[in-house]
Amino acid sequence: MSGRPNRKPAGQAVASDHGVPGGGPAASGDGPVEAERPPLDLRLAVPAVAVWGGAALAGRWGPSAAVLIAAAVVGGIAPLVGGALLVAERGRSGAGRRAWLAVAVAAVAGLAAGVFVAGAGGQDGRSGMLAQLAAARATVGVELVVTDDPRPIGGGLAGPAGGPGNVAVPARLVELATSQRAAGTRVAASSAAPARATAGATANTAANAAGAAIGTASGGLVARLDVPVLVLAPGDGWSGLLPSTRVAVDARLEPPRPGDQVGAVLFVRGPPRPVAGPVWYQRAAGRLRADLRAAAGVLPQPARGLFPGLVDGDVSGLDPGLRADFRAAGLTHLTAVSGGNVVILTGALLAALRRTRIGVRSRALWAAATIVGFVVIARPSASVLRAGAMGLLAAVATGTGRRASVLPALSATVAVLVLAYPRLALSAGFALSVLATAGIVIVAPGWRDRLARRLPPRLHWLADGAAVAAAAQLACTPVIAWIGGGVSLVAIPANVAAAVAVAPVTVLGVVALAVGPVSGGLARLAAWLAGWPCRWLVLVARTAADVPGATVRWPGGPLGALAALAALPAALATLRRPRGRRVCAAAAAGLLLARCVLVGRLAGWPPPGWLLVACDVGQGDALVLAAGPGAGVLIDAGPDPGALTACLDDLGIRRLPVVLLTHLHADHVDGLSSVLGHLPVGEVLVGPLHEPADRWAALRAEAEAAGVPLVEVGAGASRAVGPVTVQVIGPVRPLRGTDSDPNNNSLVAVARAGGLTILLAGDAEHAEQRQLLTAGAVAAAAPRIDVLKVAHHGSASQEAGLLGASGARTALISVGAGNQYGHPAPVTLAALTAAGIPYARTDTDGATAVVAAPAGVPALVARRQHRDA
Repeated sequence: MSGRPNRKPAGQAVASDHGVPGGGPAASGDGPVEAERPPLDLRLAVPAVAVWGGAALAGRWGPSAAVLIAAAVVGGIAPLVGGALLVAERGRSGAGRRAWLAVAVAAVAGLAAGVFVAGAGGQDGRSGMLAQLAAARATVGVELVVTDDPRPIGGGLAGPAGGPGNVAVPARLVELATSQRAAGTRVAASSAAPARATAGATANTAANAAGAAIGTASGGLVARLDVPVLVLAPGDGWSGLLPSTRVAVDARLEPPRPGDQVGAVLFVRGPPRPVAGPVWYQRAAGRLRADLRAAAGVLPQPARGLFPGLVDGDVSGLDPGLRADFRAAGLTHLTAVSGGNVVILTGALLAALRRTRIGVRSRALWAAATIVGFVVIARPSASVLRAGAMGLLAAVATGTGRRASVLPALSATVAVLVLAYPRLALSAGFALSVLATAGIVIVAPGWRDRLARRLPPRLHWLADGAAVAAAAQLACTPVIAWIGGGVSLVAIPANVAAAVAVAPVTVLGVVALAVGPVSGGLARLAAWLAGWPCRWLVLVARTAADVPGATVRWPGGPLGALAALAALPAALATLRRPRGRRVCAAAAAGLLLARCVLVGRLAGWPPPGWLLVACDVGQGDALVLAAGPGAGVLIDAGPDPGALTACLDDLGIRRLPVVLLTHLHADHVDGLSSVLGHLPVGEVLVGPLHEPADRWAALRAEAEAAGVPLVEVGAGASRAVGPVTVQVIGPVRPLRGTDSDPNNNSLVAVARAGGLTILLAGDAEHAEQRQLLTAGAVAAAAPRIDVLKVAHHGSASQEAGLLGASGARTALISVGAGNQYGHPAPVTLAALTAAGIPYARTDTDGATAVVAAPAGVPALVARRQHRDA
């Protein structure tokens, strides 16, 4: 820690305007000139961390626990503060010790402030009326103000199969009525009368405690609140809403998960009723975003879906496979609005303004106006506000090179944002942004200088990019491990390779935004030019994702974060020594070679040219379609996470652009926990029936935690991933009252791979199989079936007509040895034999691969027999 930074001595090299954010010396043609940097000023960092920590603890454990936490922490620190006072009075260097004392006092105050604001902010959502009604799953009328763009998800709220998808809408709940009518009948608190329902009385008491305005009208209670909520609704009427729009709707409340950043989750089935339109600047921003999407239409996929995401964070059109590739390559931050976008914009603006006579203050005002405009266009959510603040900080660092002043500015920004938006304290995105900025500011300049000394002058730009990427990745690693994202081994080189394309795309995208309302032709020209760096980013992402072992699995949660935090100092200490660097490089090369040669190739498995593998996961289903190098389409996930992980590793699968779950029984979904958050997953497709309810709730929670879209599909839906296509053909319509509704609403699909057609029958029983036969769905989708995945593990619930209708050449039965259900049924095996259909079963043959023979006839290769041979 230090006091004021030392003044720069005369003749000291000036930091480059174009180096690493945070400043650094300019490099001459003869080599880098390392300037003397003042020590870091940590005085504001300690109280900022205290504010952040206090808000996080209070937000996680609630206001009651927050008071106890604050009392315990302050009580524990108070003796230390008193002791510091005595030392400061007796010691000769009293000024330095008093500085420490001031920091300690500020830390205590910051902790208390963080606890207070987070506790007060959580009062309405957790312990007030809203929490009680959410716990009761009450249906209420609400008025909402939309705070961010709706984003596509699944969720089980859509209409018939093939209709519009569901959306998640971040909003603020401003009015609530306990009667099932539209909120919006405004009743003054002075006219309040006793509620006529018990729920209303309970809500009245809770709302008074929370300080909400209360009234009664039309037989129910009305309360005015201001609580962030998440609305899950059908796309019709909701997907086009702009931020600041006010709507009314009837909704069913549910409590959020612990640590969620909302007071409640609202499930809505109908369209919203408009109350007030968006403000003028949001309407203008919405038109600009629509013009940008229209301009992107000149580009081919996947660049067409990527371009808006790189400019304003709109990833609604992003290809699921490319989404998975970006995750594997550590490039997902490029498709989220971040401080980097703001740095590029303000940097380009300041570079242009420096060529004019505009003074420093005027340039700062222009930069501030640019940031405000960009925040509005990119949607004014808390994450975008945070990105704007961090981007402004990095822009100041880049333009001034005053590293010592950047850390206090970062600390102040963190404290102000957390106090203004307490829920940011628990946001992984906020943590990643702050830590990445801190790493770039604190670590990157030194690393850049060391790298530059080892490179020729013409390659000093490479030192800049590598230092920034490595410092940001290093700082973020514990948080990435905490959220279960695994550790990417290709993120640093991928980010260095991608860096050359980010700035052109951003600048050209802003040009397209600016000229779109005036000239669609010019906007399309800008988009076409931006398409070339977009193609480069696609190439980088796919190449990095295809590297064997691109992502190393790492334990999630607190233990994973602590393990990563402990491993980093040891790794850095090793890398500081020349011998350590040589050893690490040799070890990395050896591991990469071993991964390329050995993983999934032991005993010749899988066989060359495999198209489909039925994994041996016990009594359950998990099938993998080969969708390109390192990529697969997963059909069901089996009951055993470990068995599924082993199968995917053996097959060399490093990303799953699409996962299709036929239904939600444990033997088809429980293994998914080993995939979500550990392998890059583009999307998870589910059917229209969300039963059993506990499995559906667990699946939603896992998908949300991993940031993977959960998409409801029905008959007619299709996906294409590389050489593989999957088309859902059933159920033709939902079935109820059958022997097993979950089984008889299984998603039945036809897949095409390598010239073969595969019928994936899930656990469909008599009712659904008869429905498919009556509707002619199988024959319409595929006149000839090469491979049949026998329904329901080969149980006796088979329609004899299905075998004849499919005309299958081979069959697979996914079943567990010694299962209690007697699967596969002898009658089913006899029917397959009578029809002349050869089959393999995973209980006796182990994992089984389907390969295409030279004549196009499918061949089955069983792993156990293959190993024995």
